[in-house]
Amino acid sequence: MIKRLMHSLVQTLILVIGITFLSFTLSYLSPGDPAEQMLKKGGMMVSEEALQKKREELGLDKPMLIQYGIWLKNLVKGDLGNSYKSRKAVAGELARTLPNTAALAGLSMLLVIVIATPVGILCAHDQNGVFDNIWRAVTYLFSSLPSFFVSLLFMYIFALRLKWLPVIGSNSWKGIIMPALVLSLTLSSWYIRQVRAIVLREMERGYLDGLRSRGIPQRRILFRHVLKNCMLPLVTLFGISLGNMMGGATIVESIFSWPGVGKLAVDSITARDYPMIQGYVVWMALIFLVINFLVDWSYRFLDPRVRREAA
Repeated sequence: MIKRLMHSLVQTLILVIGITFLSFTLSYLSPGDPAEQMLKKGGMMVSEEALQKKREELGLDKPMLIQYGIWLKNLVKGDLGNSYKSRKAVAGELARTLPNTAALAGLSMLLVIVIATPVGILCAHDQNGVFDNIWRAVTYLFSSLPSFFVSLLFMYIFALRLKWLPVIGSNSWKGIIMPALVLSLTLSSWYIRQVRAIVLREMERGYLDGLRSRGIPQRRILFRHVLKNCMLPLVTLFGISLGNMMGGATIVESIFSWPGVGKLAVDSITARDYPMIQGYVVWMALIFLVINFLVDWSYRFLDPRVRREAA
């Protein structure tokens, strides 16, 4: 177990270095000069002397490998640098926005699980029936609509026409409802089809004939036996989506002005805020690695065959 844990840590270290180096290289090669943009925003004269002085202040006058080495050395110390835009610590800015993204991701995933799991199972139970056909049409409709269109549609209906919810998201419970609904509906449309396909595949197994021969009701077979054996692929799917949303739903957060990590990343890219972009990349790499690690270890608790194989 310790050997496997050490192997995972080494892999994590190599992946983080590779991902951060690639993003640092892309940022370095991207068009635009952060020093020039900062001077223009501050209303200063953009002369060559002022540009050179600003680049020296930001450390942009050094070669790319030296810049990356300095950044990596500071990262080991837990220092992600300061934002070019706000002049505040990148770690502090990420810590400020992470609770909002975590709340949005948690509520959205809860709604997805509550909606998609029972509906997908019932669609598989009523394969090609009325219930199945209705939900297949609904899921095809919502999955074909982009999230920005659904967001604008919800804004028009619930904020402008009915005036039930605020147009711009805030930290109140009302501000999180529309972004969470948009994310959960678009994701549920895809997950219902995935759950249906997984359950239909499991229903072809031979052990179900033995359960039916004992007179066990079909609903009980579905929710007590089939669902239990479908947990591994379902946990994998939900884990991947949770990682995506913990990185911030950039489009939805930007439309609703939800103060999360995704909106912070979009604003940083627009402002050429390279330290903030690098901090966001580190966060995305770590959250996916952690979630993949937790999903992998959860298999041991969900499936005794995995425990026996590991032993």
